Amino acid sequence: MTSVRMASKIRFGIAAGGRRTALLAACACALSALAAPAPLAQPSDLAPWRLVAGGEPVAWNAPRTGDSEVAAGAALAHLQRGGFLLARVDSVRGRTLYAARGPRAVVAEVRLEGAARLAPALVREILAVREGRRLRAGALDSSLVTLLQRYARAGRPAARATWEVDVSPDGRAGVLVRIDEGGAVRLAGVELVGATRTRNGFAARAAGVESGSELVSFEPETVRRDLLATGVFTSVGEPRIVVADGIATIRVPVTEAPPGAFDLLLGYLPSGAADGGGAVVGSGRLEVRNLFGGGRTIRLALVRDPGLTASVDLRVSDPYLLGLPLRIDGRFEGYGRDSTFSRQRYRGEAGYRVAPGLELTAGVVRESVQPGSFGARPAPGDSSGRPRIAQADAAFAGFGLRYARVDAPLAPRRGLLVEVFAERGRRRRSLPDSVAADASVVQQRLEATVRAFVPTLRRQSVVFGFDARVILGGRADAGGYDEGDLFRIGGASSLRGYDEDAFAGDAVGRALAEYRYAIDAESFAFTFVDVGYVRRPVTPDAPAQDDVKPGYGFGVQYRTPLGVATLSYALNPDLGAASGNVHVGLAFGL
Repeated sequence: MTSVRMASKIRFGIAAGGRRTALLAACACALSALAAPAPLAQPSDLAPWRLVAGGEPVAWNAPRTGDSEVAAGAALAHLQRGGFLLARVDSVRGRTLYAARGPRAVVAEVRLEGAARLAPALVREILAVREGRRLRAGALDSSLVTLLQRYARAGRPAARATWEVDVSPDGRAGVLVRIDEGGAVRLAGVELVGATRTRNGFAARAAGVESGSELVSFEPETVRRDLLATGVFTSVGEPRIVVADGIATIRVPVTEAPPGAFDLLLGYLPSGAADGGGAVVGSGRLEVRNLFGGGRTIRLALVRDPGLTASVDLRVSDPYLLGLPLRIDGRFEGYGRDSTFSRQRYRGEAGYRVAPGLELTAGVVRESVQPGSFGARPAPGDSSGRPRIAQADAAFAGFGLRYARVDAPLAPRRGLLVEVFAERGRRRRSLPDSVAADASVVQQRLEATVRAFVPTLRRQSVVFGFDARVILGGRADAGGYDEGDLFRIGGASSLRGYDEDAFAGDAVGRALAEYRYAIDAESFAFTFVDVGYVRRPVTPDAPAQDDVKPGYGFGVQYRTPLGVATLSYALNPDLGAASGNVHVGLAFGL
């Protein structure tokens, strides 16, 4: 296509930052307009310029300047942005510019130069320019910004793009898009903007960024989600790539979470739920997190349940041991049930990150059970002399996997959590000589947790999931199970609508469905249905039993100035509407 006017050939450019700049304009007026000072820099006492095109007034952002040439250039730029690339200013009378629009430019041809890393078909799909349609400069500029973002995600953050248009007298426009894809760049790491305690190296490891490696691809949402999943930040902004001297840095604005937290959970069990009368139960958790800026945590949880039942849980975790994608956890759990028995468990676990959100885990467990004064006695009517609870020691080793990919740590609306762990070990029971010789048995245990978060309507989502814990083996050949071997279920964190640790079995589980209505990013109201299953084997003081335990209720989680507060009201079919279990929780930042 041949250009008949020098003023009809214009070139524009888009740089990595997304700002449109004029690189060349053969018309001096157009060049003056694109380089004109901001209106605020002009004398404020000058009246704005009026623009009349085709005999009709045109609404435009008129400059306050005394230079008619600058005003004419601004008028031409305004008309060209509207697609009138052959527009011209014919005359100036006072503070009025008279212009001829000419025909609106229609795209006749689109050509690409330099597209190699991205397929030309994909580039054409992104560009807001189609043959046979009107040419809109602003829309084309915006689409070039989107195109450069795609190049950045493809490992070319230094890419540049320019476009030229050549217009014939009848308004037919030929568009040429030139792309400089730039060379490969290497990553320097992650730079946290707004962080004072967290190390950049920890953020790089959490985001899967290897310093010195070539940037192959870049997904901002994946980086943001990985950083949020650490629990170290309350908010993570949009990650951006900054390139200097061929070295790329991922710059991320963040807001750090408090260095510690104290969670308090209180519950009220109504009359008849605990020893015939109402009772207040509770738990507290103290957490020190992000030690030395590397995401390390120490957690201490204390639980006080009805019936003189109490537990302690101490956990120390390092998510990247020696800078490797290797998580190490050490844990101590103590559990005491009045004078029946006490249990101590020491656990060590390692998790190796093989992909974003996916860990392969391995662990070892050492545990012991000691009968109390009541548990050491035989059950009424049992002439064998076997105690209710046998002294036992056990050691287990196992492996599993953990997968966690959700869009928000506190109130996810989309994502999946899966955790499975299988272990095998040997348990040695010590029984009185009059009952049986000490027995050593092999047991297998399986634990699984699944949560699926599914968005539905704009503010609504549903949660589906299940929990399961099963013991396999080691039953009859050691005289059967007793209370100290079994898993316990019930309460606010397991089977809502029932007392804490109300049921025990060698196979326990829960299926749940929850409907949530989002109030804000971290707050939501919810209703739920839990269906629990308990398989209790024969023990010295109880027969075998299979039970299905439904529970249901409603509640709210709300972000307050003090922290995140939760309130729930849970029922089961055996309770009246006014006799449900109330649970109130509040997480304080320290």
